[in-house]
Amino acid sequence: MPERDLMGDLAAWAQEAWPGKRPEEIQVEPLAADGSLRVFVRLRAGMRSLVAMANPANPAENLSWEYLAAHLGRLGLPVARVLAVDQQAGRFLMEDLGSGSLMEAVAAAGEDQEAVVALYRPVLAMLARLQYQGAQGLDTSLCYDGPELTPEVLRRQEAGYFLRELVLGAAGWQPEELPPELENELEVFCALAGEARPRGLVHRDFQSRNVVYTKGRYGLVDFQGARLGPAQYDLASLLHDPYVQLPWSIRERLLAEYLETLAAQGPLNQGEFLAGWAPVSASRLMQALGAFAFLTRKRNRPHFAASVAPALASLARVMQDPTMAGFVGLRQVVRQTPARLGPHSFDFLGELQ
Repeated sequence: MPERDLMGDLAAWAQEAWPGKRPEEIQVEPLAADGSLRVFVRLRAGMRSLVAMANPANPAENLSWEYLAAHLGRLGLPVARVLAVDQQAGRFLMEDLGSGSLMEAVAAAGEDQEAVVALYRPVLAMLARLQYQGAQGLDTSLCYDGPELTPEVLRRQEAGYFLRELVLGAAGWQPEELPPELENELEVFCALAGEARPRGLVHRDFQSRNVVYTKGRYGLVDFQGARLGPAQYDLASLLHDPYVQLPWSIRERLLAEYLETLAAQGPLNQGEFLAGWAPVSASRLMQALGAFAFLTRKRNRPHFAASVAPALASLARVMQDPTMAGFVGLRQVVRQTPARLGPHSFDFLGELQ
C-alpha cells in the first residue's frame, strides 16, 4: 500500500480507537521514521496529542514492540503507554512523548560542556535501569531479531554489514585488495565483542535521536530490537553517537559516571566492563556505518551520508585502544577507507531494497 494511503487508513483507525469520546476532527502530522519502514503520524484532537504507528509488513517486530513497551513501562522507564492495538493490521496508538530529542538539546547547549553533561546524566540513569533491571524477567522468545547479541550475530549483522555495505559497497574495495588476515581477525574480534561481560538488556539503538527530550522530560523510543547482550553496547551507541559528536573528554567523563551509576544497580566488575569497552564500541560503530551506507545507497535516504565521516573518525580512534592492537588488517581497512570515499560513494543505486 502507498505510504499516503497507509497514513490515511492509520489516522482513520486511530480516530475510531481514540480513548474516551471519539473526536469529530483530528489533525494529522506525518512523522519521519528515520531508518525504519514503519509509518508514524502525530494526531491532535482538541488539547490532546497522540502518536499512531503502522507496520503491517512485520508482525514479529510488532509483537516485540508491544511486549517490550509493557516490559519497560513496568520498570518505570519513560516509554509511551500503548492505548490501542490492532496486531492483525500492525497498528498502534500511543501516548505522545514529545517532538524534541536529545540530539537537538545537545545542539542547543552549544559549547557549554557542563550543560551537555547535565543533559546526559538522566539518560545514563535511564540506561542503567534498562540494562540491569530490564534483563530480569525478560521473555527472550519475544525478541524478534534473536534473543541475544552473540559473536555470530555481531559477525553477520555488524562486522559483515560494515564490510559488505561500506567497505566493499560505498568505498569500492575489491575483495582481493582486503588484507589476507582480515577474515580471521573478524572472527576473533567478534568473539571478543560478543562475549564481553557484564551482560544486560541491550536497546540496540540507544542514540540521541531515540531519546526524546521535551521541556526537561525524557522519553525512549525505537526499542523493538532489544535483546540480551554486552552491557557496553548501548553506552557505546550513546557516547560514540555520530549525530552529536561529543568531545572525547566528555565521552571519557560520561563513561566514568556511567560505571558509578551502573554499580549502584548491583555488583559490577569495572575492569571486566572496561576490557570489553573498545571491542564492543568498535562493533557498534561498524553496525552504524553499515547502516548509513545501506540506507543512503539502497533506501534513498541521503541525509545519513553526513554521519559517515564522524563515525569513521570515532572508529579509527577506538581502534587505537591497546585491546585492538592485534587487529592489524582491520585497522588498515579502517585507516584507508576514508580516502576511498568520493562525492558519489553514497548515491542512490536506483532501486529500493
